[in-house]
Amino acid sequence: MITVTESALDFIRYSAETGAIEEGLGLRIAVKEASDGGYDYGIGFDEPREKDMEFDFEEIKVLINEELKEYLEDATLDYTLLDDGDEKQLIVLNPNDPTYVSPKRKKKK
Repeated sequence: MITVTESALDFIRYSAETGAIEEGLGLRIAVKEASDGGYDYGIGFDEPREKDMEFDFEEIKVLINEELKEYLEDATLDYTLLDDGDEKQLIVLNPNDPTYVSPKRKKKK
């Protein structure tokens, strides 16, 4: 299914601890088709729902609606610094996205 990097897990833990996130919420990853034929993603803390698939990554619960399973097969959730930015971002690297291009990560100095 989906993979979550250690960098993303660290960021999610930090966000949950400092953001006063309610107990029992998981990190929802949603996807919808964009007007350009690619995918748009929504990522945020949410309550589990009836048709959710739940994945546990080192005490982090990731929620994905079962209808979106095929969209996120073999995708990776990462927290990284991209060439076009000065701040790290939580991103979905998804080879299933028709417009997917692997991002260029900024080299550490």
